[in-house]
Amino acid sequence: MCGICGFVSRREISNKTLKIMNDTMYHRGPNDSGEEIYSGEDGYRIGFAQRRLSIMDLSMLGHQPMHSDAAFGSVQDRVCIVYNGEIYNAPELKAELISEGEQFLTSGDTEVILAGFMRCGPSFIKKLNGIFAITLWDESCQTLHLFRDRLGVKPLFYTKKDETTIFSSEIKGLFAYPDIVPELDRN
Repeated sequence: MCGICGFVSRREISNKTLKIMNDTMYHRGPNDSGEEIYSGEDGYRIGFAQRRLSIMDLSMLGHQPMHSDAAFGSVQDRVCIVYNGEIYNAPELKAELISEGEQFLTSGDTEVILAGFMRCGPSFIKKLNGIFAITLWDESCQTLHLFRDRLGVKPLFYTKKDETTIFSSEIKGLFAYPDIVPELDRN
């Protein structure tokens, strides 16, 4: 099932807080977890986390967050991904990307999404046939991308507060972030 969560914020958020957010979804992925916080421009901090249920690629090469420099040997245009889902046409997309010169380290679909995004940008997501919630941080343009499958099968909740964007596969992941209080919006 897997679960993802994270934030983009100017606040100083600890790795402990990100881990607490991630651990609210332990039941979604007991096989592996990863949390990372790194710096963006203008004082922004980016935190990505994922709970993994290993199905496609059982090796640790499928660990997330996954970075473009780790997969493709380059630190320029660094992109980071956390992802939950299944891409049904991943083998065809992977074959297409290989024919264009891409190389792959894993047998999972996460790396296919990352390679396609690196090659084509956000328009690559239109090629995906499957169920997914994908979050990508594009360091080159300092942009957070949030994508869901067309039918919304895989959940992805998000909220904005001041200069902070928080996202999670489950709403309780949002509530684990400091200063997020559940409120009813009557509008």
